[in-house]
Amino acid sequence: MNILVGYASAHGSTAEIAEFIGKVFEERQMSVTVANVADVQSVDAYDAFVLGSAIHAGMWLTEFSQFLSRFEDHLVKKPSYMFIACIRVLEADGYQHSVENYVNHAVTDRLDIREIHPLAGKLQMNVVDWNDRWTLAAQFDGSHAASSYNNDFRNWDAIRESATHVANKLLAK
Repeated sequence: MNILVGYASAHGSTAEIAEFIGKVFEERQMSVTVANVADVQSVDAYDAFVLGSAIHAGMWLTEFSQFLSRFEDHLVKKPSYMFIACIRVLEADGYQHSVENYVNHAVTDRLDIREIHPLAGKLQMNVVDWNDRWTLAAQFDGSHAASSYNNDFRNWDAIRESATHVANKLLAK
């Protein structure tokens, strides 16, 4: 089984998650290509897809939307899974909120995305542009200084668990 783990990453955190997912699949003797979706020219060679995007300003990245649109006819015919990297998942209702509000369900339904896995990302305020800082600042409730969110929140055990779950689904096919 040849799998594309495609990602859209703004600052590299989501790319690192995709690379990690690819390694989990390789441990199971699966053939994997990990690639930025902006660089993918064809998806004909793949039997399944695991696709992910960082969430910025409550949306997945533009190149991710463009990829889904460009390859819609291919994606709908093969098993596809999705992950999103978002700081919001750290909050009490974060997983549910992320799936309900940061995923374009019209698109995921049309593509028959089998599962969506929200994952925590990394927040480095020194690399976040000013427009995104305003969006983030609006979400802080004042109980913590914004700088206290400046950290790597990725839970590699949870990411491994998510990747293993998807790999097992694909291998059972």
